[in-house]
Amino acid sequence: MNKRSATALDVEIGQRLKKARIRVGLTQEDLGKAAGLTFQQIQKYEKGDNRVAISTLARMRPVLGIEAADLLPPLRQDGTPIGDPLAAQGGTITGIQLARLFGQMRPDQQRAMLDIAKIVVSASSIPETMASA
Repeated sequence: MNKRSATALDVEIGQRLKKARIRVGLTQEDLGKAAGLTFQQIQKYEKGDNRVAISTLARMRPVLGIEAADLLPPLRQDGTPIGDPLAAQGGTITGIQLARLFGQMRPDQQRAMLDIAKIVVSASSIPETMASA
């Protein structure tokens, strides 16, 4: 029996799975138990060593708070993944979900959300001593 090597798509899905797991604060063992798998199997999925069956994704989806599509990158005609520009810049599953929702908003809603984001960022950059004064 031939041992297959991980494809770029398997690795990309595994990385996205790991980001989603970490985002919700689960260990590989926690996710494995919730999905009826061992932590070793989760580890193999995250490394891209094993392909994730859609039925397995369906069991993990509610635990991770994602849709199966969140783990699938856009693909070229030959089936290889297209690098996600958000992921390349350190994006997370949460950031990707936020970007998708942002794209569904009307322009006035987008401007309001941008204003809110600027306020949150500027407030978090105030030194702790000044914020409590």
